[in-house]
Amino acid sequence: MDQEVGDNGEQWFRRSLMAERCHAFQAVALRLGMGSLRTFLFEHRIDDGQEQERIQFLDGPAETIEHDGHPPGLWWTGRSDGSFHLASIDDTVEQLQKHYDFSLVARDVVAGRKAVVLDITPRDDQRFPHRLWLDVASGLPLRQQLLNAQGYAVDTIQIVRIDSLVRSSDTLYLQEPDGDAMPEASWQPQWLPEGFYRQPATLEVTLNGASLQREIYSDGLSAMSLFAGPVNDNTALREGVHQLGNFRAAARHVQHDGDTWQVIAVGALPAEVLTRVVSRVHLQESDSAPDDKQDNSAASS
Repeated sequence: MDQEVGDNGEQWFRRSLMAERCHAFQAVALRLGMGSLRTFLFEHRIDDGQEQERIQFLDGPAETIEHDGHPPGLWWTGRSDGSFHLASIDDTVEQLQKHYDFSLVARDVVAGRKAVVLDITPRDDQRFPHRLWLDVASGLPLRQQLLNAQGYAVDTIQIVRIDSLVRSSDTLYLQEPDGDAMPEASWQPQWLPEGFYRQPATLEVTLNGASLQREIYSDGLSAMSLFAGPVNDNTALREGVHQLGNFRAAARHVQHDGDTWQVIAVGALPAEVLTRVVSRVHLQESDSAPDDKQDNSAASS
């Protein structure tokens, strides 16, 4: 039953995670940040036990993004034996409580719907604050903001109109990834922010005209993409810290197997964290087997 859960911030966040997994809805939303504004249609549904999402941008270059199966909102966490498992809502909240504080700070109205405002504040300097406006009736996030260290919004996603919102009668079926779902790259980060675990993602991507390998890491709320691969002068990103869209990026060049490689970390994390990550990426020699171990006791369960 949809009902308020008092002023407990952690319970409201738990309710928002549940709402995203059990409601089907269509909405018009916008994304604002760093001088850019885009509107899009967003559709979320559960079909035969699997989540499906579709995003159709309404301005700028024509673009449609679809996710079938497990959308990015579902999170894999690590076990002590180095394996991964799909985190339940309880797992996610338990992990995030180690790194964030949750507090209800206000009540508001968003898209004509009553909302509570939830602040999610990091307990360290390795991640940024978040602010959520949650629908009182359903628990769904109506507005989401990423804040910088000074408390200013650098990325905002807001629903401006909900065309339909129903609790799905289907049951969400969460399936563990098989052994081939997360192939190892030929390089590995030797340091990650505490609580970050690798997530399933397409290994080969194109970034700035260069073909690179990608791995994605997350603590269940914040995320970082790590790229590595050989480049030339025309496709290499200059070494140092960059602003890429709404997020920061840190780039490093290294000589590897006779080629110039670049390592790039992009994400909603402080620049000094991204810089430390790329400075500690270990590239395996071509005739060496990948090393499964990370010098990162802080990121272990």
